[in-house]
Amino acid sequence: MVMRPENASQVVWSCLRPTLGILAAAIVGSFCGLLGTSLADEPHGVNAPAAKIYRTSGQPSVADEEKAIRKLLDENSDGDVRLALLIALVQDYFDADDPADARRVMENIVDDEQIPPGRRSLTASGLALAYALENDFVRSQRLVNQAKKLADQTPADELETLPEEPAYEYLSAEAELARRALNQHDTALRKVREAADLARKNLNNPSLSEHRHEEAANQLLDESEHLVLLLTQNNRRTEALNYANGMLWDIDHDPRLKPRAVQRALVEVAVSIALMSNDDYDGALFWIDKAIKGYQDAGVLPYAFTYAEALRMRLMIALATNRLADYKADADAFAYAASVNPVVAKTPSSDERLSVILATQGNWPGAESSLSHVLTYNLMHQGAQSPFVKYQSAMQMLYRLEDPERKVSEGDISRYVTPMLDQNDDWDASSSAGAFVEDGALAMCLSRLTDDGEEGQALAFRIAELFHMNATQGAMSDGAVRLAAVTPELRSLVEHEQMARHARDSERLGFSGLTTPFAKDDTENAGNKGSAIASVTDAEKTMNASAGDLATLHDRINKQFPEYRRLVSSAVPTPEQVGAALHSGEVYVDFYVGRDATYAFVVNAKGSLHATRLNVTRTDLKKQIVTLRKAFDAGVPPRKAGDLAGFDTTTASDLYRLLISSIEPDLEGATTVYIATSGILSSLPFDVLVTAPATDLASAHWWIANTMPVRIPNASALVLARSHPATHASEPLIAFADPSFDGRNPTTNAGPSADRTPARAFPVDAGTASFDYHRVAPLPDTLDEATSIAKTLNASDHNVLWGTSASRSEVMKRDLLNDRVVLFATHGIVAGEVPGWHKAGLALAYEGSGLPDSVLTADDIVTLRLNADWVVLSACNTGLVTGNAGDAMSELSRAFFAAGARSILLTQWAVESRSATEVTTGVFRTYANDPSLSKAEALARTERDMASGKDGELYRHPYFWGAYVLAGDAAR
Repeated sequence: MVMRPENASQVVWSCLRPTLGILAAAIVGSFCGLLGTSLADEPHGVNAPAAKIYRTSGQPSVADEEKAIRKLLDENSDGDVRLALLIALVQDYFDADDPADARRVMENIVDDEQIPPGRRSLTASGLALAYALENDFVRSQRLVNQAKKLADQTPADELETLPEEPAYEYLSAEAELARRALNQHDTALRKVREAADLARKNLNNPSLSEHRHEEAANQLLDESEHLVLLLTQNNRRTEALNYANGMLWDIDHDPRLKPRAVQRALVEVAVSIALMSNDDYDGALFWIDKAIKGYQDAGVLPYAFTYAEALRMRLMIALATNRLADYKADADAFAYAASVNPVVAKTPSSDERLSVILATQGNWPGAESSLSHVLTYNLMHQGAQSPFVKYQSAMQMLYRLEDPERKVSEGDISRYVTPMLDQNDDWDASSSAGAFVEDGALAMCLSRLTDDGEEGQALAFRIAELFHMNATQGAMSDGAVRLAAVTPELRSLVEHEQMARHARDSERLGFSGLTTPFAKDDTENAGNKGSAIASVTDAEKTMNASAGDLATLHDRINKQFPEYRRLVSSAVPTPEQVGAALHSGEVYVDFYVGRDATYAFVVNAKGSLHATRLNVTRTDLKKQIVTLRKAFDAGVPPRKAGDLAGFDTTTASDLYRLLISSIEPDLEGATTVYIATSGILSSLPFDVLVTAPATDLASAHWWIANTMPVRIPNASALVLARSHPATHASEPLIAFADPSFDGRNPTTNAGPSADRTPARAFPVDAGTASFDYHRVAPLPDTLDEATSIAKTLNASDHNVLWGTSASRSEVMKRDLLNDRVVLFATHGIVAGEVPGWHKAGLALAYEGSGLPDSVLTADDIVTLRLNADWVVLSACNTGLVTGNAGDAMSELSRAFFAAGARSILLTQWAVESRSATEVTTGVFRTYANDPSLSKAEALARTERDMASGKDGELYRHPYFWGAYVLAGDAAR
């Protein structure tokens, strides 16, 4: 893969990369990359006299040069010679500022059957991309088809001579064509993913040459930014961050990649984009600063597209954080780059670029006016669900909010926010997002509304809920796809929905084309005004009919398969709806942690909402939580009774004061407090908070002494769980424990070890490029735990599957609808924990391919049909969140809720074996012995007993009982 255009001597299709929508004017620079040469070299296979024909400065015109070159072509049938001559002619036309003739000659290369097919395929892909960027979709599609056909004809020996793999290039062109011609951003993502998957496959294929491996590595590096951007625009925020962080890990640990300085900077830009889409603008600023410094150190020209695009990202971060005035130098550099480089001049549009420049100057009305031109155009051509429309709408909202002379009303904010809350019957299945500044606009809206009256605070509450829902939307979308795949009737409806949505979008493009002033003027000048009006009317009718078909399909899916709609487009409930779902003695608390403050929204069973701004920032909380978790995350249980073993009671008390004290009056009388949050606060073990500092464990006053915190992904999960009551299953338990990670089944249970001091579940060496699943740390103690729970619940030993039987395929094929408790006693794997793995899941028995077929992933879980009162994830890290942006409570939790689980018991750090058995069996023993108890009360009694020393002085320490988190519906 060649690099993006850094100067005029780089190959032509390096300027045609689809990243960030480069326009057709990007076709600048030499075309000699086809041969791996530059104009300073003799063209391969061409003799010196022939070369001089197009190098002589005395030629009167390019047209004369073309005549001379055409004559040489008539005399020479050698494909390499013909290619070199045509490349030179292309370069001459570009030098003469005649891109139309340059593209004409490039098409000659595509059609010249004497030129090797691989080079023709690359040229066709570059042209297809160019025409797509110019909105000439007919030509673009024709060239994509040619590129694919020629790629199939490319022999293996030619692949060894090409600067990049033809398949990578036509997939990129297809992606851009899908976005621009069809408004199909999901299809674009699929194509770019396909190219990345192919590159990863080629990189891991030992039979391929070093040259092919280098091409694959370059594809992964050069397209990382593009793939991450498409992931964010398809609302796959967590996946985008996981992928970007994974690439960051790879460039430091995978020796096969060998990144150049500019490629490293591209990965850093990708990380910045992912963080922006996950509401972490401070983190994004760190990485974009690092990338820009990398470009500067590498000598990248200040008007190069990559450099200008990084400046644009930094300006976006400044806009989202109300610091544009500090970045006027970036705006000036951005404007200069656009004046020099036609690539930068076209991406973004001149109107959008001007709007940002005006905003840095404090000209907010001018910025909004300039942006409105391109926003109106995109709204007409792509519709309200376009990622372009969404991020530009967010920019517009930020201009209004940051204008000190403008009073933004609650109604203004409501008009912007309400469409995202998806309460309508006709919902959006495209799962698109704006990326860049969308979270910044929402956060600023939330802050403004919190200071308003009841209606404003209610809307602020729903914005906070939206943040939590967005954090795991990618996993839910994958689950929806899996659910449709295993449900024939739903699959048929979804396929029709996709076709209807794509038809609506295509017809909108056609309709908007007919109604543009240019189209109407051309028709009227030709004397066909009546015909033009008829065409517009017919197009409008067709577009409206498609929209009606789509609404009808949405209605059918919503009625027949409501779980699918909840996965792809959950509605955000109002405080009144949340209150109606709460029982007596329950309170719901939503925490949103912002850059400058934290917000707590408390809803009681009457539907009353109290919104509070807490004087603690995200940075402050991160320091406190890292300190509190340090003793737990070390993975070494306390050895001596009474020893604090690193547990900081002062920090536990400070966190209680910062987060809970201000809302204590709202929690009075509540025995169960549902807590929803995302980001760093998801890592806080609320159960171990103390209401005042303590010098020892015996005198500690734990928050759980009176109130039990229960985690919930968002209010929607609770409302949905209680709006669809179900009868309880009849079978007591199904358990999967002690999986065989090496694929061998022991003949007998080895029995519990004397002590489980948790090791790293997935050991990874610094230089490891791939992970050996056989190295997963075994868990023999979990079988004892599972059999103990089975005995407590009067379940048969046959209901406990272990060894090779505790496998992903066994889980997937079983009917779990009739089991009240579903137990997984195994390791949880966190996205990004091992090289190349970007999903949350549960490690089960080895089934032949390691991670791909041995891990039960979140999107697998969504397709399970459960009717479980409890899902127990008694394992390491099943509730772990890293504290990075985008982390919600747990992808696994939300997946199990989507599958039908009512509550989940999970762990936040590695648990010690004996205490794990004591907690889980204690919970079920308590729950079974007292039918009046809720699940929350059963866990609370078990943890309180341990904390009070009833199970021994050693087990007073929260390491042993504080790891457990109850999530979901905590009622009986």
